[in-house]
Amino acid sequence: MAARVGCIAWGSLLWDPRTLPLAAPFRHAGPPLPIEFSRVALDGRVTLVIDPEAAPVRTWWAPLAVASIDSAVAELARREGVAAARVADWIGLATRVDATATAAAGSGVAIASRSLGSTAGPSRSGIERWLAEQSLDAVVWTALPARRPDGRFERPACAELIEHLERLEGVGRERAERYVRRAPAPLRTPNRIAFEARFGWSCDVDAGRS
Repeated sequence: MAARVGCIAWGSLLWDPRTLPLAAPFRHAGPPLPIEFSRVALDGRVTLVIDPEAAPVRTWWAPLAVASIDSAVAELARREGVAAARVADWIGLATRVDATATAAAGSGVAIASRSLGSTAGPSRSGIERWLAEQSLDAVVWTALPARRPDGRFERPACAELIEHLERLEGVGRERAERYVRRAPAPLRTPNRIAFEARFGWSCDVDAGRS
């Protein structure tokens, strides 16, 4: 029997899943997670990631058409361009513990998770609680950390991000604008509001409609 694996999303996976093998469209029913425009991508875009300092917002999720949990991890890593050496850090995974082990422990549902990157503490616990309520064997998500314009894996200040976006030109600027505009309308984060005020990049596509 194929594994029942879901994928949590909040950014470009919603409108550009590409190679990700979705078994059904994304629904706005994922776990609440702290999401913010806190990562400067290699192509200059400022992208949405789990940010422990952000306010929790409802995320999206979809079932994957995969044969195993390992396949789900590999497929998400492929879509996100995560190198093999970084998969254990930047692709999050939570799984249900074997039913026999769960019964022996005397608990109703046991969940095991792993991921370094951006998913720690309350964020990971929230995903585990959500999974315990789903008819899934496991769930995967992108756990890329925040990154400043200079490449350091640290949370950038909003003013720093605005300065970065102001320096972009041509195709780079167009890509950055498109990402902000296409981010789901419910993600009214402080940085997004600041980007709209400075650049006029209001949402023009509700990528997360369910």
